[in-house]
Amino acid sequence: MQAARLELKLSQKDLAAKVNEKVSVLQDYESGKATPNPQILGKLERALAVKLRGNDIGKKLEAPGKKST
Repeated sequence: MQAARLELKLSQKDLAAKVNEKVSVLQDYESGKATPNPQILGKLERALAVKLRGNDIGKKLEAPGKKST
């Protein structure tokens, strides 16, 4: 999650605002102090365009509306 955020040049504050969460929530997730809530993970996946759950964690997500063939 942190690597994807840094790749987009977003601060924790910027990302927190983008997904409407507290900065402390992101800090706890990135440091491993908290178990991520699936609903928040979904928002983070969309904001970062990266898979954060499942077998292909770290894989870039396709832009909305595009289907792979």
